[in-house]
Amino acid sequence: MAPYVDFHTHRRSGDALEILNVEALDAGAVARACQQGQPFSLGVHPWRADVSQTELQEAFSRIEQCVNVDGFVAIGECGLDWVSQVARAAQMSVFEQQIELAHRLAVPVVLHCVRAFEEVMQTLRVRKIRRAVFHSFVGSPQQAERVVREGYFCSFSPRSLMSSRTCDAIRQIAPSALLIERDESAESIASIYERIAELRNCSVEELRELVFENYKRLIDNE
Repeated sequence: MAPYVDFHTHRRSGDALEILNVEALDAGAVARACQQGQPFSLGVHPWRADVSQTELQEAFSRIEQCVNVDGFVAIGECGLDWVSQVARAAQMSVFEQQIELAHRLAVPVVLHCVRAFEEVMQTLRVRKIRRAVFHSFVGSPQQAERVVREGYFCSFSPRSLMSSRTCDAIRQIAPSALLIERDESAESIASIYERIAELRNCSVEELRELVFENYKRLIDNE
């Protein structure tokens, strides 16, 4: 049977194939992630986009150095959050630099997107990003369909399940674009799979196989 895949988590629980989100500005956390040999993503969160240019360049250098490290999966989470108090111009600059890096290094990006869907989609389109995941997706079925048309993925979390329109998106999204995560939730990954399987009217076992195949396809660039 395929393992549970927890595509985006801020702390490991040990009960799934877990992709740990690591903040690239935190040198110690980056060093630990590189030594553990377990899957991780590495990026600068939009909430941290107002740090100094020196700190940013050090963070981007860490990302480049980690690309060939065993366990590195993607750049992120990065993106735009129009609810945050961080200046939008600073967020956009840091996001664009990470997208440029992802394009040059040919790696996937994990996206944080809050009330900035159009701006994120436009940035991905301009930079011709091929592999991207909208983590903890909250949005309409129509927005999810646009994500799918671009060949990207939506990863759903307990936060996603709090929105009725996002539950509709979960029901309707193409199987090939679906991933699942805990994000910052303490809920077990098994419980989240059960809730999403019920929405999609399928078994947990089928969902595990599906998400695992999607994860492999994202990482292997197939």
